[in-house]
Amino acid sequence: MKEFRKKYLRFLTFIIFPLFLLGCSSGKEDITKVTEEIKLNSGSALKSENGSYKLYNYEDGKYIPAQQNSMIVAYDKASSSYIYMEDEKHYIVHNGYKMEVKDKNHSDIKISPKGNYVSYFMEDEGLKLKIVTTKDNNEVKLNSNVSISGTLYDWYDEKNLVYYGINDDGVNGIFTYNLDTNKEELLYKLEGGYLSFIKASKNDLIFIQINLENQKELMIINKQSKETKKLSNQIEDLSDLIVYNDTIYFTGKVYGDTNSLYKINSDKVKRIIFDFPSMVKMEKGLSLDENGNILFVGAKGVSEDEAIYSFSEDGTIAVRSKTAKEYVFLQYRT
Repeated sequence: MKEFRKKYLRFLTFIIFPLFLLGCSSGKEDITKVTEEIKLNSGSALKSENGSYKLYNYEDGKYIPAQQNSMIVAYDKASSSYIYMEDEKHYIVHNGYKMEVKDKNHSDIKISPKGNYVSYFMEDEGLKLKIVTTKDNNEVKLNSNVSISGTLYDWYDEKNLVYYGINDDGVNGIFTYNLDTNKEELLYKLEGGYLSFIKASKNDLIFIQINLENQKELMIINKQSKETKKLSNQIEDLSDLIVYNDTIYFTGKVYGDTNSLYKINSDKVKRIIFDFPSMVKMEKGLSLDENGNILFVGAKGVSEDEAIYSFSEDGTIAVRSKTAKEYVFLQYRT
């Protein structure tokens, strides 16, 4: 009987002790070791082929199939961290480890410069901005007093978020949030109206504000000096932009013109794509290759297949890909 009792106690210890450890764990999401390290160039894209998306790297002005065919949606060059999709789920890969994004109803997922954080909105009695570390998949709690308008946010730099909203004191403006200090600051105050677009570049923050008279103004804030300047009041619509060599390139529409690719230099707006291609796909946005060429998605007509085109500083336009049902640029951090 004593021998039976000893064996039974050993059995209980074998079962209960692991359960105790599990119950006392930190609650981190599962982190799995992976072997794939992916090197991608700026301009890389997903191509729709036979009902699925294939990853294509951009090398020497050509699109070639990537060695590892994950459906990557965001990539940070400095860290080789990336976000990919599989079975309608997002996964984060950092330093050879992958983590699943467990929040089911999430949107607008982004990776931070240098790849230390991933951000997205989750549905929690309204949209809530959530930040997780790519190192260990821990949530970074935000002590914010701002109700963000829609999903108007971006990474200001590697440690700071930037977003538009209204704080608890009723201040309508653009705010920054530092993840190291947990400090939220007002960057720009709107006296009236609201924002419809916001995007951070390396040196600037660019946004569209709509005043009480429903007039749209493209604005820019210099990150270093904090100087704010109006760039244009001619822009009716804007879907994406890229800043290169003090020139702003954007997909959008100017009042009295049509959807196309434009550039702003010395406060002057100029359309740069007319009939080749005949249509610029606004919703596909822009990318920039290693040589400073602007990449965009275009087509010969509404129902025609898409292709990726390049625009160089000397005005040369070239086709860079074969036609396909759809192309999607990766969110690429340099």
